[in-house]
Amino acid sequence: MRTSAPGSVSRTPWHRRAGGAAVLLAALAGPALGAATAAAHVTAAAPDAAPGGFAVVTLRVPDESATAGTVKLEVSLPQDHPFTEVRTEPTPGWDAAVRRTALPQPVDDGEGGKVTDAVSTVTFTARDGAAIGPGQFGEFRLLLGALPKSGDVFLPAVQTYSDGTTVSWIERSADGTEAEHPSPVLHLGGPVAAGHNHGGAAPAIAAESVGAPHDSSDTATVVATAALIIAVLGLVTAAYPLLRVRAARVTTSDRPEE
Repeated sequence: MRTSAPGSVSRTPWHRRAGGAAVLLAALAGPALGAATAAAHVTAAAPDAAPGGFAVVTLRVPDESATAGTVKLEVSLPQDHPFTEVRTEPTPGWDAAVRRTALPQPVDDGEGGKVTDAVSTVTFTARDGAAIGPGQFGEFRLLLGALPKSGDVFLPAVQTYSDGTTVSWIERSADGTEAEHPSPVLHLGGPVAAGHNHGGAAPAIAAESVGAPHDSSDTATVVATAALIIAVLGLVTAAYPLLRVRAARVTTSDRPEE
């Protein structure tokens, strides 16, 4: 019967320790990866905009289907604060259609005039072969103005897939938590200073989805996740030679004395 040498300690084989390290890696990376998955929804961003000014808004559209591509995005614009100017940026492979609707009541355009109709929806439709494929994302840009001088600007969107299914990103959080299908939204700051009504050096806008913290972004989540995985893998790699040496010592100590 084999006996351990005096003073030796029974140790777990190195491959079991490596397996435990892998489990630890999964446990640490899991929450971060889950956060990245949860953040995969249609968002709006306009970092250079100012309250009361004009802004170029980027709508980021990830495809969440495993088999179907995104072929259409319909964005609704607010009617309680209609934009006097709405322009679309050409997107290769996509058509943009702007629909105007008569307002229930004329509103002041801020320059002494009245607005009786305004753009209610902008629809981006993919031409043949230009869909956003599974695992991909697309971006669409709008020039909007003038923005409200405070508050939130909601831009509800309906995403249509090539298999006919739709996802409505239209929900608003009632208790501060993130909704399951949040509407894209721009969070505006305070009133714009005089003379900066076209998006000059006025206070910036934090743009994100409803219920998400103002300093969060999909990119930051992905970068943080990657950094965490690399760090843990580095620890496992660094510990591997030591575990091999300890495994060899255990094997030697278990051999019977001649």
